[in-house]
Amino acid sequence: MLVSELRALLKNYKEEELRLIIAEMYKLMPKKFREENRIDTLLKEISTYMQSPKGKEKSNKVNIYALKDEIELFIDNAYKQYYLAPNNVIHKKDRSKWRFKVKAYIKDLQGVTGQEEASIASDLLQKIYKMLCYGCAYYIFNTDNPFRSVGIAQTWLLDEVIKRSFSQGINKSAVKSAIELTIDNTPDRDTLHSSLMCVLIANLKTPDAKEIAIEQCIQLLNELENYKKNIKNKSWSFKNDFDYREKFNNITEMVFRIYIELCEFDKAVNFFYKNYEETNKEIELYVLLRMISEYKLKELWLREYENALKKKIKPREGLTETYNYIKDNGKIPEYFHINYISNLF
Repeated sequence: MLVSELRALLKNYKEEELRLIIAEMYKLMPKKFREENRIDTLLKEISTYMQSPKGKEKSNKVNIYALKDEIELFIDNAYKQYYLAPNNVIHKKDRSKWRFKVKAYIKDLQGVTGQEEASIASDLLQKIYKMLCYGCAYYIFNTDNPFRSVGIAQTWLLDEVIKRSFSQGINKSAVKSAIELTIDNTPDRDTLHSSLMCVLIANLKTPDAKEIAIEQCIQLLNELENYKKNIKNKSWSFKNDFDYREKFNNITEMVFRIYIELCEFDKAVNFFYKNYEETNKEIELYVLLRMISEYKLKELWLREYENALKKKIKPREGLTETYNYIKDNGKIPEYFHINYISNLF
């Protein structure tokens, strides 16, 4: 209900009825909410309350509990495609306004402080992120790139979500949740899974945090392998196989990148070769060298290229050209990893 609608409605009540309404509403307010928003001052000295800068500031404070109900209803309606298809819940003229709602929700949630409230805000930001990712794979809005429509980068919002989550403490549970958030959700058309991984890794500020992430990634790989064994002979399909390999390889890449950040180069390469699921050894080599090139590790790049030759693997022409360039110029060319996907197969 809008404030203007509320004012119109209140005109229909008698004085005794209004007193009863105010008393009942006061009972429903948590004590903490009454104190933070100076409700008693509002009732006792309304003129003082309205003239006080502090009172005005408090009146503009986000009510996280009301916002939570509004956002969760919005997300539920979005998943039901009420902002896309004709329905009796969301009026046609309001369906295109979803992007402005999302932008406003994110802005409001960013300003929420206080331990309990911040935890709720963090959870809501994560739900919004997942919804927008879902919208990159399935139509729930009138776009196939919800992040662009809202005017934000997927990497930026993921960073916001992870930062808020980690601000409450970095432990096994928080890190595992961040890994799953990064791996399990669909990237938009402007973003690579690798970019999302780099966002997560950038938030692992200490070696201990990185080691926790490696441990949780290995645990997730084991869970995936067990899942495959249990379902393989029951209802395994081509889609199951594709999704399994994609997730398995993304987690493997995550571990590789974390080992690189820890300067554990041999562990990174060994883990990659042990776990990356690709039957074509040349493609496997290409993926490895592409990642190594991002970190400008010239010696490691040359070593792995030459090791592949010893194993009778025939690199594609582009890799050979890159090898010769490194030998001649002593550095990895900038262009190598820019458009690698179009050249992958």
